[in-house]
Amino acid sequence: MSDNAQLARTGTLGAVAIGGAVVTGWWLLAIPAAVVIAGALVIRFGFRPGKNAGQR
Repeated sequence: MSDNAQLARTGTLGAVAIGGAVVTGWWLLAIPAAVVIAGALVIRFGFRPGKNAGQR
């Protein structure tokens, strides 16, 4: 490989920017996860209450 074929070096500023995006962007994953969990609970307890999976 030549000397030009290497990954970019972001340095401290790049690490701070990427770390800041991860810390401030946690809610972007938390909201969809909460929606999926809420949907699963609504399906489980909202339909056919009091019956197990094998019951009709």
